[in-house]
Amino acid sequence: MTKKEYLDRLAKELGTLSYNDVQDILSDIDGHFANGIQAGKTEDEIASALGDPSDLAKDYKDGMTFPMILKKMEKKEQKPKAHEPTSQTVMFVVLITVFIGIPSFVTLFAIVLGIILAEIAAAVGAVALLCTCWSYGAFLASGLLAGLALLFFAIFGYAVTYFSVKYFVLGTKWYISSMKHVWHNGI
Repeated sequence: MTKKEYLDRLAKELGTLSYNDVQDILSDIDGHFANGIQAGKTEDEIASALGDPSDLAKDYKDGMTFPMILKKMEKKEQKPKAHEPTSQTVMFVVLITVFIGIPSFVTLFAIVLGIILAEIAAAVGAVALLCTCWSYGAFLASGLLAGLALLFFAIFGYAVTYFSVKYFVLGTKWYISSMKHVWHNGI
């Protein structure tokens, strides 16, 4: 797009602003084109760098000044490029995952699963004990107390299980995000 085409489109997009504001903006953009041409750029390169005239007009309508718009454009251009993982990074992530991550995950998963199964067994045992304690005769009171104790143990165990599962999931998420960070940014 040539300078004239760009300025014409921009003037059309800025139609709701006052005449003096539009002329000031067009003067700023014309000066930017002049500086770019002096630096050896073509009009098309300068127009491409400025972006779509409707986006530029929107920024002006939002109250931005030309230096603010240029800073915004520079920030867009300075976005970090994706890091290509090196063989060292790949080996680090693979070895850490194979020798530390997977065994830790499997061990913690087995512990959490064991806690869950123990709590289910305690709850079932407590219910069974409470249902059958009437047949204990002289040991009725001790059967009731043992059943209630087992039931409270099961309830307490469910709270422990809840937090175990919660922190197991959080730890797994942290581990995965750490490995992603190493993968994308290097060691």
